[in-house]
Amino acid sequence: MNLRQCEVFRAVMETGSVTGAADRLGVTQPAVSKIIAQLERDLGFRAFLRERRRLLPTPEARALFTEVERAFVGLDHLTRFARDLKGLRQGHLVLGAPYSIAAGWLPAVVAGFLRDHPGLSVSLRTMDSLGVAHAVAAGHLDLGLVQFEVPATGLTRERLASVEAVCVLPYRQRLEAAMAERGLVPRIRVDAPLATAACALVMEGMGIAVVDRLSAEENRHRGILLRPFAPRIAEDLALLTPARRAASLAAERFAAVLRARFHEAAPPRTRNRSQKHATSARP
Repeated sequence: MNLRQCEVFRAVMETGSVTGAADRLGVTQPAVSKIIAQLERDLGFRAFLRERRRLLPTPEARALFTEVERAFVGLDHLTRFARDLKGLRQGHLVLGAPYSIAAGWLPAVVAGFLRDHPGLSVSLRTMDSLGVAHAVAAGHLDLGLVQFEVPATGLTRERLASVEAVCVLPYRQRLEAAMAERGLVPRIRVDAPLATAACALVMEGMGIAVVDRLSAEENRHRGILLRPFAPRIAEDLALLTPARRAASLAAERFAAVLRARFHEAAPPRTRNRSQKHATSARP
């Protein structure tokens, strides 16, 4: 039995006549009669007894109808599932980012995205920028966020923003005045790979720290004060996607959310520059 035969058979069983089935399916009565006759030849038994203008199902037809109904329940489920995928009411997104991003501004973006799409789910994997690049290229991540230059083989790299370095100071401390007064020469006392740790050390009186602005902003609650760092040092915040695998609808929508976030946050003079800087590299 093919799908069209199943549809016609089901319509005839539910309406009890060729006329009713034709009206439901939007076809002619001869077309319904032809499909039913072919169905019976394919099955090798009679499905209906003809009585005037009605078709009376045989016991075999009633037994077959039970199985056809089960098949259509499964087909209806597949149709609903596909519709949910299209409407982003179903789906799973796997993101990767360094700890400074995953524990900083990214959770708020993910939470807002999930509030807008309650049927979706997200896995957030934390690893260094190189690990993120490898995981995206291998297909383990749908999207990756990195803040440093990484090998782009098999990846599409899109710059979301240029993030400059800033000086983090203890609140109300006037660094310049204190250094001039005491004749101090800056020296590095602690090398902390995490911005959160660097900011905490600042508040413990260990001096100042130089971190990226996004991470510094996430640590303002500690009472730190931010000052520009000169000469300007900046690293690109980049979005990585697989170059040879189509993105899911959920991944495309989340990428659009990220672009919108950094477009709104960027100064007008830098928006066009960051939007245009998208490259694709392949082996």
